[in-house]
Amino acid sequence: MRSNFEKLKIEIYGESHAPEIGVRLGGVLDGCELSLRCVDNLLERRKSRGELWATPRKEEDAPQIVSGLRKCGSTYVTDGEIEVKIVNGNFRPDDYRNAVTVPRPSHADYAAYAKDGRISSGGGRFSGRMTAPLCIAGGIAQELLESAGIRVCAYISEIAGVKGGSYKDDDKLALSGIDGECEKRLKASVFPLLDESVKQEMQDKIRLAAADGDSVGGVIECAVTGIEAGLIGDALFEGLESKIAYSLFAVPAVKGVEFGGGFGLCDMRGSAANDGYTVKDGRIVTLSNRSGGINGGISNGMPLLMRVAIKPTPSIASAQRSVDLVTMTGQELKIKGRHDACIVPRAVPCVEAAVSLALLDELLKLREGIQLYNNK
Repeated sequence: MRSNFEKLKIEIYGESHAPEIGVRLGGVLDGCELSLRCVDNLLERRKSRGELWATPRKEEDAPQIVSGLRKCGSTYVTDGEIEVKIVNGNFRPDDYRNAVTVPRPSHADYAAYAKDGRISSGGGRFSGRMTAPLCIAGGIAQELLESAGIRVCAYISEIAGVKGGSYKDDDKLALSGIDGECEKRLKASVFPLLDESVKQEMQDKIRLAAADGDSVGGVIECAVTGIEAGLIGDALFEGLESKIAYSLFAVPAVKGVEFGGGFGLCDMRGSAANDGYTVKDGRIVTLSNRSGGINGGISNGMPLLMRVAIKPTPSIASAQRSVDLVTMTGQELKIKGRHDACIVPRAVPCVEAAVSLALLDELLKLREGIQLYNNK
């Protein structure tokens, strides 16, 4: 699976139940120093530890460098195309024996069968398992962005209708982004919330759904700070929203993306939806941020704000209606295997990874005019 970015070249390979999965990342300047701390953080937050919301499938997700990174003291230095792999140690393809010709509802099974002529075990290349190598590439991108003063931070905003805080309700966050202490707290948590008081209610909703053999979805929000007005993006097909949305939809559970006020703007008059301007500390800023930091597809200097809709995990224990693709008869399907009752918490680092890749690709277009790396 290859990306269609302009400067970054990304290829993610393997399948959910293959011996290994990995990523090849090209387009990053040679000689760039990396600690891989962001890679480790994203993979750690994405990992299942047997929490009530997560799959019982536990993988070490220990990244192994194949090429493109050489050790230099306590850091790594880029040297050509980067390839990093992860060995799958806990896969059970026999769990999907009853789904070889019977597609799981709302999975990619039937569409993949129509395209490829087969249904891969555990979803194959369409599985959420493939977001592990996405987090490797995204972690590299995130570290490079941070060296340029750009911070990307995501958090859970909603699960099963329970609200956990939003930039739409927090003027300080909308206008200034997530501060350092809050970012540190969020990135240290596997269930990151602006409002910790609703954590138990959210988890109770997940627990009830799991007990019923069901699943729930939710909303993830992401805020980006440190991007100057006019720095990246352009009109029409070059728009920043287009680039970010393209990258976000690489996360399998994503079914919707909105920026700033998003669909809520549809119910407003222009006088309420518009972001007025003022001067603060010698800098032009907006009085609100309903545009989500983007006008005309170009960064306007305010925090980039976006909401990402995550659908309920389609693999559920309850019986569902399907068909046998060979006999063309109706079938009742009970999905075996190990699945998340709510994928939202583990999707948070994946959202950060996808956004970071989109932004790095934009910055690489300007690499001659911006100090991207501390040793360049």
